[in-house]
Amino acid sequence: MIDNAEDLATKAQDNKAALKRQYVNIPIGDEEYGFRISGIGAKSVKIEKFIKYDDIFEAIESGNDNGLEAMIKQIIEDFEEEEEE
Repeated sequence: MIDNAEDLATKAQDNKAALKRQYVNIPIGDEEYGFRISGIGAKSVKIEKFIKYDDIFEAIESGNDNGLEAMIKQIIEDFEEEEEE
């Protein structure tokens, strides 16, 4: 069992190519979403998921108003560009 960040980073770097084909499932709201490991760096792991705009509205219209799609829609709706000083 790995018990420190340095050893974890080393193992991730050693297995970078294979790890980048892996998925991680994360529960959000009532659903579970699959994220792809898209990057392995020296200091961090990057995960990503593409969500189509149509999928956002389909999920919300089907009653999933506390899932990832609803969260992304809310972020976009609430976004206001900061004024430059």
